[in-house]
Amino acid sequence: LTYLLSTNQKKAQPIMPPFGTILSSIALLVITITSSGNHVASAFVNSSSFATKRTPPSIHQHLHIMMGKRQQQQRQNKGNKRNNKKKQSLETLLELESDLHDRGFKYVIGSDDSGGAGCIAGPVVVASCCVMQPYSSLFGNKPSDESTESDILPQSAIDALSKVNDCKILTPTQRQEIYDIIKQYPNVFAITTAERSAPQIDELNLLRATQLAFAESIETLVEQHELPYEECYAIVDGKISPKLYADQREEESDMLNHQAFAKRFSVRPYVNGDANVFVVALASIVARVTHNAKMKEFHESHPDYNFDENNGYGSKSHIDVLHRLGSLEGIHRMSFKQVAGR
Repeated sequence: LTYLLSTNQKKAQPIMPPFGTILSSIALLVITITSSGNHVASAFVNSSSFATKRTPPSIHQHLHIMMGKRQQQQRQNKGNKRNNKKKQSLETLLELESDLHDRGFKYVIGSDDSGGAGCIAGPVVVASCCVMQPYSSLFGNKPSDESTESDILPQSAIDALSKVNDCKILTPTQRQEIYDIIKQYPNVFAITTAERSAPQIDELNLLRATQLAFAESIETLVEQHELPYEECYAIVDGKISPKLYADQREEESDMLNHQAFAKRFSVRPYVNGDANVFVVALASIVARVTHNAKMKEFHESHPDYNFDENNGYGSKSHIDVLHRLGSLEGIHRMSFKQVAGR
């Protein structure tokens, strides 16, 4: 239409309109032809610059709004479920290990770290824990006031262990009580710890240093207690599992000797394992108490930094002290952004 109007009666050279104008004209013609009630055309007019009135939302728009609200509610419910996982019952925490025991894995090893992400000072500490006795002999259904000499653990210790969960939701007093029980009964709980210092973290990076500590802790526990590899199963808190016996594998792989791989046993990562697996929760408590004890030692020699309160984490007060007094070589992680240049 625009093309025709742009020509004169003397057949002068027409002025070609822009391509967008041609498309707009065609769209206007289509809308005019189909304006007898076609929903598609009505929706097009409502969304285009040709519309003069704002029509009510269509059924599709209404459904889209409703589905958006539903998805928002689902996300909220999912978040609530995540929070509720932090308070699992003892029976729930033992489900995975009981299943592994039924499959022939007698020794389930749990590992967790403390002083990792968020810390700007001190070592990263990894702890591994394995319950060496059958759970049925530890957690019976006896009344709390009944305890005999044949029991592996006294009822008071069993009551305390029934509160085991992710160390982050336990009070310092509860963590210390459970830690003392674990240390008091080495015939029941096999534990090992490994750490990487701040200079080692700077040299390797935090992820690499932590994975090496995980591997060292698990390997040491297995070797110290001479556990049969085919009956071992390790669970590591987080998204990544360490490569066990890495050095020995490389050496014997170069020698084309594959017998070293007999030392390999299953190790898997488990996100939020400290809140869902009993031995990982125990390991998280051991790692946290051990790490905090290290930071208290630093506090005794450097009280101005309040390591007994911040435990090496980058709190506001800790950063303020860094600005005033500077960093401590050998204690602060110099490669970290909050510390670099101070």
